[in-house]
Amino acid sequence: MSFNFEVKKVIEEILKLQAKRILLQLPEGLKPYGIKILTEIKNKTDATVFISADPCYGACDLALDAAKNLDIDLIIHYGHTPFKHLKDEINGVKVLYIKAEAMIGLSKVLRKIPSIIKPYSNIGLASSIQHVHKLKDVKNFLEKKGFKVYIGKAGGLAVYDGQVLGCDYTTVKNILRFVDAYLYIGGGVFHPLGIFLETRKPVFSADPYTGNILNVSDIGSKILAYRKAALAKLIEAKNVGILVGLKPGQKNMKIAEDVFKVLRRNGKNVFLFCLNEITPENLENFPEIDVYVNTACPRVGLDDYDRFSKPIILPKEVFEVYD
Repeated sequence: MSFNFEVKKVIEEILKLQAKRILLQLPEGLKPYGIKILTEIKNKTDATVFISADPCYGACDLALDAAKNLDIDLIIHYGHTPFKHLKDEINGVKVLYIKAEAMIGLSKVLRKIPSIIKPYSNIGLASSIQHVHKLKDVKNFLEKKGFKVYIGKAGGLAVYDGQVLGCDYTTVKNILRFVDAYLYIGGGVFHPLGIFLETRKPVFSADPYTGNILNVSDIGSKILAYRKAALAKLIEAKNVGILVGLKPGQKNMKIAEDVFKVLRRNGKNVFLFCLNEITPENLENFPEIDVYVNTACPRVGLDDYDRFSKPIILPKEVFEVYD
């Protein structure tokens, strides 16, 4: 397989717990491997194994409702590290987190990096959990090419140095004052965009699967322009909806209450909405609302702002405007 799914460790845990009903939960990029993982588990245990076909966006997005409905003994949650405030047993269901480290080599993309980041001397490195184990190798390679390289210490929700999550970029902010630009190792633009939006510095995404390197600054600049327009609409808004997430890692009731007080104090009509999934279809049922404030996953309505007919604001932006 292209990833280390640690199936031996999974099987040992199942046997140790004598778990009889298992739920495999994988993010979209790893779902195609689900059948193979299930088959290996079935060959070594007598457990009944289900694969969750629902979306899985992060460690905050545990399939607890499915586990309760199916009387699951153990959730095997792939592709993420646990949030520090979430235990390995939640609502009576045990959870085993497996990183699913990528096994792909970096040589295809490494040789292209020095010429592309040449204008910058001080480079910050970051990655998702799938590639974070390769960051020291990248650091050594770039230092031999004359760059000064920094990897931010673990902090916030990040378990490993240099690790970034969609909702936490503590490791890159820790080295902000030292670097001229950031280099992200991994596929897609989701995380490198997050780095740009948090730091406002040039960010290059080096994809080991395609061998391509992308400067995400142009995409990020468009999102920043939208944020400015969205904040202008917040100031003009009469009716504001506050979105409270119901997923275990996304329920931030204290923040929602603080936002509620600030908005009421500034003359807004404020309404609380609770939901598992923040989708355009769900929000279009309330045409009276002018602007929403999202206290759940901070990336919803940010990267995909063009999917929503009403602006979606983050709590920190509300506090910046009114406090």
